[in-house]
Amino acid sequence: MKGRFRVYEEPADSRDIRFEIAPNSSDEIPTEQLGLRDECQAALTVIRIICPEERKFREYFNHLLSLAQTGLVGDTANPELARRALEGLQQDITAREAGRIKNAYMKKLGYIAGAGAILFAAVLLVLRWSQVGSWPQNLAIFEMGTMLGVWLSFGTRKPILKFDDLHILEEDRLEPVVRLIFAGILAGTVALVFYLRVVTLTLGAINTDQIANNAWAALLFGVLSGVGEKALATNVSHQAAVLLKS
Repeated sequence: MKGRFRVYEEPADSRDIRFEIAPNSSDEIPTEQLGLRDECQAALTVIRIICPEERKFREYFNHLLSLAQTGLVGDTANPELARRALEGLQQDITAREAGRIKNAYMKKLGYIAGAGAILFAAVLLVLRWSQVGSWPQNLAIFEMGTMLGVWLSFGTRKPILKFDDLHILEEDRLEPVVRLIFAGILAGTVALVFYLRVVTLTLGAINTDQIANNAWAALLFGVLSGVGEKALATNVSHQAAVLLKS
């Protein structure tokens, strides 16, 4: 197959690849080549984000540039061979980088979640020293559980990272601090709903009515709220819309 592109390193940006239609290429560009070009561009985006270090980036970049040229350039361009090479490159990058990226994110999220839990623990101590009722104290415990649950949530939702996950670990693009603040406010809203008995959930021998008086129940439902933060946000939004329409 005749390649319809010129592929080379972008002169103005050494971290980019230029895909140009080859001169005198008046024929329609084959779908296989267009697809390969798009896949190479997507892979390059991932590599640029996850590899700020130049040495490692250059290793992956040169491999990607070479396979792109194999599939898109010259009289004997072979898109299928290039696509297989691209899949191999993606698997290699995933094997080498997924663990590092996931652990780094979980550590960052864990540090911030831990700080949030300590903050609510301090609030709990102040409330106990002030001898306020059990509900405000258990609300602080509920929020502590939520911080832990948010951290657990990522590990349960993303047990194995794929290549396309490496540069965007969370689909909603929320930073850990913003995610935890959002989850904390949402959890407080849900706890208030449980306290007012607008909704009552039962798990075995306990239910959400016990949150006001049972610290362990508050902690458990707080953790569950954190683990299910994404589904919880969707459900709360849906229920609020239903109530406002009624």
